[in-house]
Amino acid sequence: MLRVAVFSLAGIRTAQPEDYAADLAALIETLQPDLAVLPAHSSFLLCDSAGRLEGAADFAGRFRLFARQAAEWNNLFFSRHRAAAQQHKIYLAAGTTVEKEGERLYQTAYCFGPDGEICARQRQTHLSREERSLGLSRGEALSLFEIGGLQAGLVVGTDARHPEVGRILALKGADLVIHSGALTRGPENLTQPAGIWAQVQQNQFWAAEAQLAGRIGERSFGSRCAVLGPCEITPGLTGYLTPEESGSPYVLAELPEGERQKIKESYPLLKLLRPQAYRGRLPELYR
Repeated sequence: MLRVAVFSLAGIRTAQPEDYAADLAALIETLQPDLAVLPAHSSFLLCDSAGRLEGAADFAGRFRLFARQAAEWNNLFFSRHRAAAQQHKIYLAAGTTVEKEGERLYQTAYCFGPDGEICARQRQTHLSREERSLGLSRGEALSLFEIGGLQAGLVVGTDARHPEVGRILALKGADLVIHSGALTRGPENLTQPAGIWAQVQQNQFWAAEAQLAGRIGERSFGSRCAVLGPCEITPGLTGYLTPEESGSPYVLAELPEGERQKIKESYPLLKLLRPQAYRGRLPELYR
C-alpha cells in the first residue's frame, strides 16, 4: 500500500535553509512515507521567512515582490526539495511556487521523484479575482503521472473548488489527486469540504490534501490537512481516511487500493456519465 504523509509546515523552522531542511528530513525519516505532500505557497513562505520580502507589509505586496524574484529563488527552492526527495528515495510534492514564461506568471505545483528529478508539474487552471489582480495567468492542461503503480494528478490551490478539475483527472484515469492548498483562517475554513472532499466523493479517487499553516504578511493560514477516500471505505463513513489531529504538523495514512477498486466495481460511477457532455473537453476519450 502507498504510504502518504501530508505536511502543513506547522512547527517547521523556515527562516534558515539548514533548519528547514533538517526539520523536513526529521519528519520524513520518522514517518517513512512513499509520498510526502507540502501545501500551497510553500516557496512564497520560505522566501518571506528568509527576510527577502520586507519591502511590503501586506500579503499582496509581498506576493508581487516574490513574483519579481521567483526565477532566482526557484533555483534554491528546487534544489532543497530535489535533495530531500533523492536523499529519502520518496516522491515529494513540494507545494507551489510562481514561474514565469514569456510575460506570464503562473502558480505551479511541482513533484520530485526518488531520483531527485521533477516528475510532474501542474499550473493552476482556475483563478480567483485576487489571483488575477496579482498578475497570475491560468494553465490550460491537466495531466497524470505514476506513483507506486497509481496514476496521480496535482491539484493547485483554488482548483480544488472547481469540480471539473477532479472530473477531468478522474476520466483520464486518476487513482490519486494531490492537493496543495492554502485557506485563510476564519470563515473560509468552514467551506473546505466543498473542495477536495467533494471531488473525492464525486470521482472515487484518493486525495492527499496539504493545507498551509503559517503567516505571510498580515494573512494567517490554517485549515485541515487530510488523506481522503470514498466515504464507504473510511472510518465512520466520513470520507477522511486520516484527518489532521489538533496540533499535529502532519497526517499519515496508507491507501488500501484494493478496497477502492471494490467500490468502483460495485458502483462504477464514471460509467454512468453522459459522454456527449465531455466530448468538448476530452475528445481523446469521447469520440
